Amino acid sequence: MSQFNFNMMDAAGYGFYRAWVERAYLLKLMVIPLIIKFACMISVIALGVEGNTLRQGLIMFPGIVAEGWVLAQFLRTLLKNERWPTVLPNDIDDKLLDKLFARARGIIASILAYALIGLSAYFIRYITFGLVTGDFGANSPTSSEEISTMLNEVDGGRDGKGFQMNPALFLPLLGLTVFMFWAFRLMYVFIPLSVLMPIKDYLKALGGMMASVKMLVLYFCTMTPIMFVTIMISRVVFTMADNLGEVGDGTGRFVMMFVAMFAEILVAIVSTTAFVYAMKDFLPKTTDLLKDLPKPSEKK
Repeated sequence: MSQFNFNMMDAAGYGFYRAWVERAYLLKLMVIPLIIKFACMISVIALGVEGNTLRQGLIMFPGIVAEGWVLAQFLRTLLKNERWPTVLPNDIDDKLLDKLFARARGIIASILAYALIGLSAYFIRYITFGLVTGDFGANSPTSSEEISTMLNEVDGGRDGKGFQMNPALFLPLLGLTVFMFWAFRLMYVFIPLSVLMPIKDYLKALGGMMASVKMLVLYFCTMTPIMFVTIMISRVVFTMADNLGEVGDGTGRFVMMFVAMFAEILVAIVSTTAFVYAMKDFLPKTTDLLKDLPKPSEKK
């Protein structure tokens, strides 16, 4: 029987609330990983592989691992009340040593799972684009204009002589769509692994397809406000950059690239925290953690 029952607004609210409360701690965790991820993105642009999904994924891999480290450390804070860096006493007994080994195993398992999920996302994007266009050697679209052009070609173009999708691909694409919808839960398998919960127990606790619906809705509840703010910031930055000519245009793109990297990590943190709250009934955790959101009168 599924144990995945929660209040959607409470879970999303807890994600933002806890991220705000822990903002100083999270900023300390994010500094180096954010720089690594930003450097990876600069490398992607410098090497001109923005449209090559597989190469882009390989170049971004260090950034994915660094982001996974941030999430793994924060997951141990949320579920086990452990904080980075760990301050060790002078005398370490066997009990403390076992606890440290369990912490290390959980963090490593979570990071490896997150890195594998990140690489798989790039690979799935490559496969999906190849199935739609019928050309696995083509570059993936990197802008709204390229996506629009691709859709026009798939639809036959204005003259009706464009690329036509092979009807035999309809069922494979439909099956892939259904599977990917169900498999959305696997994107957050790094959460139970951070506390060494077996994957089979995690999947059993989630239950059927309805769990994927709830998870997808919860993800959009946490992602949409952050992306909205990011878009508003981008409009302001580019408006200011337009008045500075070519130098301003380059500076604006540079600034927005950094803001986008920060927003991606923030979305990952808030959504992960919201999912932890939603899964609190079956995730192994320290007693008295993940309490309900404080009432307005209790907030400071």
